Amino acid sequence: MREEVLALLREGSGGRPQFDPGLAGGLRAWLEDEAAELASTRGDGAPPLFLGPGLLLGESTTAAKPQVGSGEGAFSIEVVQSRLVRALFRQMVATGHVGDPLTDAVDALRVDPRHVDVVTHIFGLPEEARVTLSASLSIHVAHLENLIPRFAVGWLPRTSDRVAMPLAGGRVVLYGTFDLLIGAPVPGAASQCAVALTTGGRWARARTELHYLALLETLRSGNPPFRVALLNSALGSYGVEDVLEEHLLAIVSHVAFKLSMLRLTESDRSHG
Repeated sequence: MREEVLALLREGSGGRPQFDPGLAGGLRAWLEDEAAELASTRGDGAPPLFLGPGLLLGESTTAAKPQVGSGEGAFSIEVVQSRLVRALFRQMVATGHVGDPLTDAVDALRVDPRHVDVVTHIFGLPEEARVTLSASLSIHVAHLENLIPRFAVGWLPRTSDRVAMPLAGGRVVLYGTFDLLIGAPVPGAASQCAVALTTGGRWARARTELHYLALLETLRSGNPPFRVALLNSALGSYGVEDVLEEHLLAIVSHVAFKLSMLRLTESDRSHG
């Protein structure tokens, strides 16, 4: 199956799609107008507002939030599993293999201070829960082994590629992270492919986030990825599609609307 994914990502790569040179500027101008209004409402002394897909698109089912009422440091199984599977995904892209899934994933998270809370939670799980978690990870790994292509070095595969796009003079910042980005930006043509991972959340939500990331890449490099793939490690399924101008227009409209709603919320708060 991974050969199919790779073939679909490569299909038509010799004739990369051309986008209107003014597209990125027009999309940015649309967002700048809304961001400037939001920043003005918040006031000159307000700190920068960082907005990611969780707020702009609605929380995913694997949003990293502690479980309500479960005590400090407790996390839902969806959050724990998502972080572990993503660590294994990065390892598989880099090395092509996984040893013991739970051990490898925890070791990867332990070196990143941002995940210390989840690591502490995992070490505090009862033995039975750890066995169940390990068995679940093995299923995800088996699916990923069938889904993740082996990328040549020339494809420049890079995981956890973070994009931050400042608006309104840096007072509003849109951000997001590609699970995997391959290829290099080429002036005047869409030349990159993006691969996203969902560990069992809603497919439509994950696809929308991928379009949001395509928008951020358009603003960053001037062109969107020419193709995106979504891998579901829970089911072993995948989808590959071209990035179209209509996708970018739809997502920028959604983000602009969210910015306007935040402005109204800020205005109500200041007059409340």
